Amino acid sequence: MLFALIALSSAPHLVAATEPETVTLKPKRHRDWKIELPAERFLPVGSGIRLAGSGLEFTASLQGTNLQLDLDADGEMDTVLEGDEGSVLLRNADGFRYAIRLKRSANGWAYATSSTMNAEWNGTRIAIIDQDNDGLFGEVGEDAILLGRGRVATWLGRHVVINGQLLSVEIEADGSQLTLSPFDGPTAKLRLADAYQGNGKVLSAVVRSQDGKECFDLAGQTGSIELPVGRYRFQSGKLGLGQQAVTVEAGKSHFLDLKEGSEEAIRWGGQVNARFGFARNGDQVTFAPNDIQYYGPQGEQYSNWFPVGKSPVFIIKEADTKQEIARAMFPGSC
Repeated sequence: MLFALIALSSAPHLVAATEPETVTLKPKRHRDWKIELPAERFLPVGSGIRLAGSGLEFTASLQGTNLQLDLDADGEMDTVLEGDEGSVLLRNADGFRYAIRLKRSANGWAYATSSTMNAEWNGTRIAIIDQDNDGLFGEVGEDAILLGRGRVATWLGRHVVINGQLLSVEIEADGSQLTLSPFDGPTAKLRLADAYQGNGKVLSAVVRSQDGKECFDLAGQTGSIELPVGRYRFQSGKLGLGQQAVTVEAGKSHFLDLKEGSEEAIRWGGQVNARFGFARNGDQVTFAPNDIQYYGPQGEQYSNWFPVGKSPVFIIKEADTKQEIARAMFPGSC
């Protein structure tokens, strides 16, 4: 009985927010970066790294193909990076800390953040990522956010859904604090994650508003979720299918109007259409698996996916007349 009581008390106590709550964000350096960003970008190092958020400049210069870098913004070189990649921690005496990844290509050295600002609220992990590498956090439509224990981040929007509750989010520019408040505007309901029709585990299912100010990953949510009214479309997703991690992109997805009080569903997955170029020689048709583009019912596009085992049947039609030309299958397993 004692064990049962201890186990019960250790479970997270989830309480809906009824008023604004502010939590402290703490920096974390990721030496082995595994977070997938919606629009990862590396910026050229050039003569130095300038972070607008801190006002600091970290001088850089080349020593052959190696990179010399000032780590504490005093103008003196502190380290030399050899090879093609590395990771360093930029800092100063006032307590500023900002980790970056560096890589060398034919165009020279470039950098991207390898820091996150982290907190936990109501049992959910929150990580804020400076996706545009300017040292400023909380830029809606520019930076990124990761909720929970997954690795797929989304665009940072003005609101988030945590444990089914719609919340407004405000982040200090230096990434020190985050404030969550109950949303009090007009809403509509949307089903996405459990509207997926197909095999595989839904690892990520993202919708984004047309103005880029709202973005929600609904993979962990079931049923209809309240969202701010607006025009949304399927933005991206990821599916776990056996040993494959299938990437889903917006492709030709259309926008859906979510009006106040309405309830909608974005149905995706299920039967897909394949578009591909092919070579025709008499009654033979030749095409390659890597050249095929797969589209779902919303116009969403699937990539990094190859049929395993029994091949799908490809029905080839004339583009103008829609007349069937031939049917084809991949030989054996793909």
